[in-house]
Parts: sequence; structure tokens; C-alpha cells
Amino acid sequence: MSRAHSSRWRIFVVGAAALSLATGVAAQSTQTKETVATGPTTVKTVQVKGELVATGTNWLIAKDAAGYYRLYGVKEGRKFIVDGVPKNLGQLTPGTHLTASATTTETPMVNRTTTITQGTVFWASPKSIIVTHSGGENKQYEVPEGFTFDVDGKKLAAMELKPGMKLTGTKIVEEPMTVITEDVTVTGTVKK
Repeated sequence: MSRAHSSRWRIFVVGAAALSLATGVAAQSTQTKETVATGPTTVKTVQVKGELVATGTNWLIAKDAAGYYRLYGVKEGRKFIVDGVPKNLGQLTPGTHLTASATTTETPMVNRTTTITQGTVFWASPKSIIVTHSGGENKQYEVPEGFTFDVDGKKLAAMELKPGMKLTGTKIVEEPMTVITEDVTVTGTVKK
């Protein structure tokens, strides 16, 4: 290989690398993330009553109206409002009548990520297309049956796409979740 030919080849490789690097920066997709409610919020309140029988470091036993004894775990720092005065678990005395109201709120939500990418049709068939992204990368996509593309205001099937047509693709990924909050209030009165 001659020195001049080798030098031209090196300039071509360096130029191609610089060009792909410059267009790679421009090939960034835009992406947005949001969390949105997907349904109505449900609120449920449950009330439990009982007479305090015994306490421990993080538990209490209460006798309900039917005469059954129940063991309850108590979170550290839980306050009980007894006769209008805040008390901790260690300050409760057997015989105190307790009423616990637990309100649970459930909200169905979805974490939604929307990605918008632009590209040019490289090749198309009825079931898949290959798109060249602005960074020069070709990527193949499967096309669901009956799916159409919006091209210049017209709805086109995959097979109607021609090399060189500009496309904008929007990909939406949703991850469902439920946000649950609970508010527990315990009140009581001392047996006189």
C-alpha cells in the first residue's frame, strides 16, 4: 500500500469517526417521566374497640366486646389519646377502653415513561421496518398487524413506507402501582 493511499484512508476513517460522533450527539431521544393517577381513590375506615388487658414493649392485648382477647403490634412512638391526654404505650393502664380507627387510602397510579425518537425509513416489510436514526444507527422494529404510521398527515401501513421517509416514533412504557397511605388514631377512656 502506498504512503499516499494509506494517508487518504486514515483521513477517511478519522473523518467518518468525527462525523458519527457529531451526529451521535444529535441522535438523542427526548424522554419524559411522570406519575399519574389511573383510577378513583378508595378510602376505607375500620374501627376496633377493646379493653386493655396487658402491655409490653411493642405490643398490647385487648379484650373485644365478644370477649375475645387480641394481640396488637404497636409501632414505636405511637401516641394514644386517653381522656384528651397524649400517652405512650408504657403509660396505659389495664382497664382503659381503647378505640382504634384506621383509615386506608389506596390510589391506583402508573409510572409513565414517554420516549420520542426520529428517524428515516431504511427498509420496510408488512411485519417489520428498519429505521435509520439521526445518529446513523439502524434499528429494526416489529410492526403489529393493522398498525399504521402517520407520514405527512397520511395513515400508511408498514408496506407502504418507502426508503427515505421521515418518521417520528413515540414509545410509552407504563408501570402500574398502587399508593397506599394509612392513618391510625387510637383514643381511649380510663375506667372510673
